[in-house]
Amino acid sequence: MSIVTTIDIASPPSQVRDKFLDFASLSKWHTSFFLSITPHGTLEPGQKLLVHFATGGQKMNPVIQQNTPTAFAWTGSIPFLFTGTHYFLFEESTAVPGGCRLTHSEEFSGALGWLMGGNAVAKQVGFAEKTRKGFEVFNADLKVACEKGD
Repeated sequence: MSIVTTIDIASPPSQVRDKFLDFASLSKWHTSFFLSITPHGTLEPGQKLLVHFATGGQKMNPVIQQNTPTAFAWTGSIPFLFTGTHYFLFEESTAVPGGCRLTHSEEFSGALGWLMGGNAVAKQVGFAEKTRKGFEVFNADLKVACEKGD
């Protein structure tokens, strides 16, 4: 199961990535999905983050999987029950010359991964739709912050 969102931003991919990775400034431009993202050391694969979500005050300690000029990813899990790998891709936009196409997605697996799918029960629970909306709000906030030059 996966959720994929995209947005085109009128800033170069490197600037969008820099704004995204400036976790200390996150609360200046976004407060509705992620309350905070705090590294436990360097932003290298294998290192952990503390991610604090706005929904219900949930916290998790995902492990960084990838940090390259075009991608950042982390994986968090409740062992055997639920695993999510969260991706942010920073690519050249084909719609906005000189801009960035941000792809913000997450792949879910594990015994409860189906709750993020499109089946009738999952739709009734609504986790996938709430998550998609959260991603879209985050993306829009990042777009505004990058385009304003904050």
